[in-house]
Amino acid sequence: MKKNLLFCLVALASVASLGACNNSSSTTISIAASEVPHAKILKECIKPILEEKGYSLEVTTLDWTLQNDAVANDEYDANYFQHVPYLKTYTGSTKLYAACKVHYEKLCLYASNKSNLTLKAGDSIEIVDDVSNIERALSLLASKNVLTINSSNYDADGNFTNFDTAHPTACVTFLSGYEGCSLTCIKEAQLCQSLADYDFGIIPGNTAMTGLGDDYASRIVFGEDASESLISEKANIVCVKESNKDSDKTKALVEACGDSRVKTYIESTYGESVVYHFENGLTTNFLDA
Repeated sequence: MKKNLLFCLVALASVASLGACNNSSSTTISIAASEVPHAKILKECIKPILEEKGYSLEVTTLDWTLQNDAVANDEYDANYFQHVPYLKTYTGSTKLYAACKVHYEKLCLYASNKSNLTLKAGDSIEIVDDVSNIERALSLLASKNVLTINSSNYDADGNFTNFDTAHPTACVTFLSGYEGCSLTCIKEAQLCQSLADYDFGIIPGNTAMTGLGDDYASRIVFGEDASESLISEKANIVCVKESNKDSDKTKALVEACGDSRVKTYIESTYGESVVYHFENGLTTNFLDA
């Protein structure tokens, strides 16, 4: 009888302890993010907003190549590093969901030498080697009348699928004043380190902010004149498991991201290089677009 009573007491204590743990975890939101600007925005702006709502936010800086699998495997409640076109390329068996759009990072041309901010004939330019960002980089240069994009890069349906990353210069035509310029495709993780080997580089915003240091803005030659449609398409998102999209945690996180204080923080911290752009994915499924 005593043994049975002792067993019951131990079991009840275990259940109570587990319940307390679950209660605690239910108000803790864990999120994996790229270092800059994502984790900085989360820690310095969104975290205190969530605390007002009774939630604590745990932010972990994680390599972007690991973040979708980490959310799919329940290691984190959410991640914050990518845009919808990239999420659509995810091939894991667990469905992920774009909970909301938060900000857009302008793609810019950066100089390897801050004393020379003028692109001219014969200069070398490095660009990232993934197709979605290649088209964006070429569109930036085309908008500044540096080059035209050869029609052979597009398939019959108009999709940008035929670009030759091994011979990128042959895929474009440089215009007057920029004859002899060259393009080289580089892995995104190496763009900042290899910038010294080129005259200029077109580098995604968060990569430039992380790899070029606090004075990254002083290297900007020009950036995108982004349309509203482009900003919406390529805005960085908070991503969750599809099965968790209607959870209280996700709703609280989305609401915090939509707070006007996030817009104020981003504008005062990053100036023109980062644009606040909030859209609620709980009312619109961006992946169906």
